[in-house]
Amino acid sequence: MSAERRQHERFELFAHVALRHLNTVESFVTINISAGGVLLRNDRNIPFTIGEQIRIAFDEPSLAPAFEIEATVVRVIQPTAKPALFAAMWSSSAAAESSGLSQILWNLRK
Repeated sequence: MSAERRQHERFELFAHVALRHLNTVESFVTINISAGGVLLRNDRNIPFTIGEQIRIAFDEPSLAPAFEIEATVVRVIQPTAKPALFAAMWSSSAAAESSGLSQILWNLRK
């Protein structure tokens, strides 16, 4: 997707997050983040499907207090010479989750 079509500014963020899906918790690395969603590296090629509901836990004290936020998988990029990736769009409207995300984005803008 071209930068012109993006609704939200993206910020590079290399951070470990815990992701809950299918009754398991796995660790992933974020590539970038925006008010609309997140791009994650999938080093172990764990299968995801578009539309799958996930929950992502952030624990980056330098950016925001720890929080979890719901998201929906919107894109899956299979591995080539690079690791697999997947994109998720935020699907939660809970105040605490939105507040944590807003704090991360605010601190990344500085």
